[in-house]
Amino acid sequence: MKTRHILISSLFMALAGSAMAQNAPTSGNAMGAAPAAPMSAASGTASAVPSNDPFVQKRQADADAKAQYKAQKKAAKEEYKADKKAAKAQLKQEKRESTAQRNEALAASPATRTDKTH
Repeated sequence: MKTRHILISSLFMALAGSAMAQNAPTSGNAMGAAPAAPMSAASGTASAVPSNDPFVQKRQADADAKAQYKAQKKAAKEEYKADKKAAKAQLKQEKRESTAQRNEALAASPATRTDKTH
């Protein structure tokens, strides 16, 4: 029942969206195309030339800081993984050596009875 409601509501939203798109005036398309061109040109020049707007400068500085933080975090994570992998390999090697020493000691010593109650 719940999936039916979700399906019906999503279908209704899709139909409403397509109906809104069909009702757009054709003269608005010519007007709508004109503002889109300067906007794309302005966005292209904004990335090439730094803006004097303090909000844009802050946004760019924040984006640069975020990218730098992500790069440092990724490098630290890779270093941590490498250290963890090396420590795990060392632990496994120590465990193998310890097991080998124990097995040699058991093979060299005679079998003794540990339960002396009988």
